[in-house]
Amino acid sequence: MALDKTAFDLFAGLSALSKGDLTWYDKLTPEGQKAAAPYVMMRWMTGTSDMAQIIRLNTMVNPYVFSGSSDKSALFKSLAAAATGRTSRYAWVKGPGAKTKKSSIEVIKQYYDCSTREAVTYTVANDDLLTMAEELGWDKDEIAKLKKEFDDGTGPTTKVSSKPKKSTRAK
Repeated sequence: MALDKTAFDLFAGLSALSKGDLTWYDKLTPEGQKAAAPYVMMRWMTGTSDMAQIIRLNTMVNPYVFSGSSDKSALFKSLAAAATGRTSRYAWVKGPGAKTKKSSIEVIKQYYDCSTREAVTYTVANDDLLTMAEELGWDKDEIAKLKKEFDDGTGPTTKVSSKPKKSTRAK
């Protein structure tokens, strides 16, 4: 059975929670309650410029959303309590790996012999990525593409300054 898409309106929910409506979730139909996700609403609500709201969300709601609390009504009441009490304009905040490009990830995957999921968690300096690509035998065109990612500002961060050690994982 498919969920009724009219049973839950994300933006109406954000508006109600922003104004501090503690009963918004309880007023939803059973299908609407099933479709409402506290994690998604919290992510949207952190996309504000009001730092006080972000701090309240992180301290009052975040620990309970990630602990797997099954009381959705309490979570939504916490979201409403953490809000500013006035209508806000929210923007979706992308996750940390959203800007990483394919070439950088491919170098890390090949060099460390790991999955994509593991590779996106690595922090490797741009110079080290170039060295790794050269050691892997990448040609000039592939290395040029990798350098272009750095110029776009979309490559990995440059926090790590020492060359990473090659994986000892068995192939």
